[in-house]
Amino acid sequence: MEVVFIILLNLIPVFLFVVLPFFLSWVFGNWHQGRIINRLAAEEMALNNSGAGHPVSNLSKPSQATDIETSMLVMSSVSVGPSWWQMMLGGWKNFFGGRIESYDKMLGYGRRKVLHDMRVQALQQGFDEIINVRVETSMVTKKSQRDDKTAGYEFIAYGTAIKYSRS
Repeated sequence: MEVVFIILLNLIPVFLFVVLPFFLSWVFGNWHQGRIINRLAAEEMALNNSGAGHPVSNLSKPSQATDIETSMLVMSSVSVGPSWWQMMLGGWKNFFGGRIESYDKMLGYGRRKVLHDMRVQALQQGFDEIINVRVETSMVTKKSQRDDKTAGYEFIAYGTAIKYSRS
């Protein structure tokens, strides 16, 4: 009985300093990411339901053969980072091989966010369409003495906003 008690006492610090932080990261990371993804989905739905068609495409030519009144470069950027839990799962997948699915939610959010923000920016300035859209993704790493760690990702979206002549 005494041996079991000593073993349990030795496991308490392991639980507090190893298991609990990753568990809390999983709980609060999922809660936070779910909240910001739901907020973005609501903003996207409100914009789509507002009647503002505002197409965004990666084509280099406008969708209409009408004269263009004005054009302008529009861009948006956002930086997102994984939780401890996602970094731990990504490290395991990196070691054993395979697709790192733990980052998918974060990467999808980053892409959607920059495209949405760019669309809102063009709409607020009275443009009809965004063409030649590009989304760039860069990995931000934290270099330590042992190895590189992914600290986050930066997304930059840019395109040409055009306004058609109203003649």
